[in-house]
Amino acid sequence: MMNTENIKTAWRRLKNNKFYTAVNVLGLTVSLATAILIILWVQDERSFDQFHHDHEQIYKVSAHMQTSESTAVWDGVPGPIAILAKDIPAVESATRVAYNWSAILVDNATKNQTEGKKIAYVDDSFFSIFHFPLLQGSVSTFLQNKQNILLTPETAIAVFGDENVVGKTVYWQEAPFTVTGLIDQAPQNSSITFDAIVPLSYYAAKFTEGGGNMHWKTIDEDLGNYAFNTYLKIQTNSSSPEIGTQLSNGYKKLRNGESSTLFSADLMSDLHLISADGNKSALRLVQVFTIVSLLLLAIGAVNYINLSTARSLERAKAVGIRKVIGASRTHLFLSFATETIIIFAIALLLAIVSVWALVPGYNAIAGKSLVFSLSNTTVWVYLGVAILVTLLLASIYPALQLTSFHVLKSLKGQSTKNSTSAMLRKGLVVFQFSISIILIIATLVIKQQLSYIRDKNLGYDKEQLFTVNLDWDAVQSYDAIRAELANSPAIENTALTGIYNIANHGEATGDLEWPGKDKNQSIIVTQASIDKNFIPLLNIEMLEGSNFTGLQSDSSSFIINEALAQQIGLKSPYVGQKLTFHDMEGTILGVVKDFHYKSLKEKIGPMIMWTHWYRGALYVKAKPNMAQQAIAAVEAQYKKYPTEFPFKYSFLDSQFDDLYKSDNRTGLLFNIFSGIAIFISVLGLFALTTYEAQIRIKEIGIRKVLGADVLGIIHLLSKDFILLVLIAIVIACPVAWYLMNEWLSSFSYRTSINISLFVIGGIMAVALAYITIGLRAMQAALANPVKSLRDE
Repeated sequence: MMNTENIKTAWRRLKNNKFYTAVNVLGLTVSLATAILIILWVQDERSFDQFHHDHEQIYKVSAHMQTSESTAVWDGVPGPIAILAKDIPAVESATRVAYNWSAILVDNATKNQTEGKKIAYVDDSFFSIFHFPLLQGSVSTFLQNKQNILLTPETAIAVFGDENVVGKTVYWQEAPFTVTGLIDQAPQNSSITFDAIVPLSYYAAKFTEGGGNMHWKTIDEDLGNYAFNTYLKIQTNSSSPEIGTQLSNGYKKLRNGESSTLFSADLMSDLHLISADGNKSALRLVQVFTIVSLLLLAIGAVNYINLSTARSLERAKAVGIRKVIGASRTHLFLSFATETIIIFAIALLLAIVSVWALVPGYNAIAGKSLVFSLSNTTVWVYLGVAILVTLLLASIYPALQLTSFHVLKSLKGQSTKNSTSAMLRKGLVVFQFSISIILIIATLVIKQQLSYIRDKNLGYDKEQLFTVNLDWDAVQSYDAIRAELANSPAIENTALTGIYNIANHGEATGDLEWPGKDKNQSIIVTQASIDKNFIPLLNIEMLEGSNFTGLQSDSSSFIINEALAQQIGLKSPYVGQKLTFHDMEGTILGVVKDFHYKSLKEKIGPMIMWTHWYRGALYVKAKPNMAQQAIAAVEAQYKKYPTEFPFKYSFLDSQFDDLYKSDNRTGLLFNIFSGIAIFISVLGLFALTTYEAQIRIKEIGIRKVLGADVLGIIHLLSKDFILLVLIAIVIACPVAWYLMNEWLSSFSYRTSINISLFVIGGIMAVALAYITIGLRAMQAALANPVKSLRDE
């Protein structure tokens, strides 16, 4: 058993070897702290939507739009899908959620307003499926009137400056809403988020008052508007594929058999990692991070083993003396194990303190709101496993190795050479550097892909371009605004469009007909309303035909992209060929070269542009180095027209960068983890070099006496270790290629993994190893040979 005497002895040894103790504690602290941070991230990713009661019964409906070329998957589905679901026996309940993404809420009494609030419209059954507790008020009261509203505490304070808001009136879109309750903020691991909640009956009433969608006058009838996130609570052990089939058949029947859309019901808590289209890239990333956390723990343990082994000669005499005076192997084992436990306990305490200190910065990098709490049982499960595994790896082998010395050789200051132990130590170094090299190559590939995205020709010019969303009155007076802005010396040109975010434009429809279309053929086409200035403003290349003219004739004309022409089988010349879009007959006026209006993770899809429908996004091209003057000129015009929305602008560069925030964070995290793994691995290599120098100290002394120079000694000690690093490179390269090829598969437009990345990664590893070995070897080579030969 570990007794007080063992603890005192171990503590005294640690104090007498401060450098050794500090290096061991540092290596274990870094590996433990990093692993805990990764585990927190993994835990958060795997916990999405699992806080709901009966979360294993909650499913989300997705629409799979079948085309001749591919299948497009949408999160939203038509309103009647929820009505169809209620008639399926296996469905206990169904609910719909729609959103207003940027609402302005106003307290008329104080004229205080808060903007950019996300309002969720919810069905009556919403609270019977989801667990979002009310802090004040009741669900039944909230559902009594369509102009009731629930606020989160943060929103209540932003609008009223107080959380005691029940009974107060808040204005939204100039309509009064009575605050009937305070709802808890959705946790950060929720896919459903909101700042306020309004009954879906309000949305439904506004839809009908606005004339509906063509011949559909209510949201329960509208088969063409995929605007609703629809959730089902189904009976345990029911077949979700069968429910999807029934929804698909019901929808097709409502469309008189003219529909190729299929619906699926997917477990809501799975969708964060496995999307409805089956893409598992998010899950793979979580799995990779889990493996990285385990490997960092293993590297830390291996590092400790190597450091302990490297000191074996230094402690050999003490072991021999204690054996001579009667110490048993068990007693010696416990003595050394006690030392390991003390080091580990200190490292664990420092790791926990470090995690608490690092969490705020880590959240900023990872884009999360993680909280490290020792009361979190999941963290303790992970931490318990980490402690057990690391203790086993980091204490048993060094203790056994140190207590197995032969007494006579121990008293001479020698350890028993054991080829198995030597091979194990070298194997551990290969393991450490293999992991480090994999992470180095992964970092290089991620950096190259992100650079490829930044530098790729998107098919349009985004430099010096910013957008401003205009309200209805300003849109109606756009000609006057454009004329005023044309007089500004800072503005090159302007355009008005319905594309609010060109980096992620998702307005699409299947309502397209063309001559020769097969009755079973369908296509999902992205639609965009533009004016005559949009295409020249963005410098989009025109392949055939001409641009809009701004004349009345534009109303019966369309401009399409290459992808649309190819998918519907048109042959050049395209100009003059007929299309019917949203029941409007017209002809193709021109064809533009494909440009990216979605993430580079998606292939460029078919697009059709026309001049109909509402256009509220003002695109402004500023002259070089005059962006701020251009913004000021637009703001002056913006404020001339009544609006509840404050002036805001967004540069196209920023829209593009926002699309890849997650990938940029992944790249930064890999940089950090690679650096940590390399740091710990270098410590391990330093330990083995120290060990090698110790057991060959007399050989080095003799060689120096016989005339060997410093470089020769360095080469003597380094050649075997460099060979180990080269073996690690051979092992790491194919593994890194496989992992990064899997990661790149989530991008439709991707860089190639060329051999230069592996060469660079290998050179970096060899250089780091050689520097580490060289520093320690130089110390041995410069030592006085008289001291090393004195006891012979």
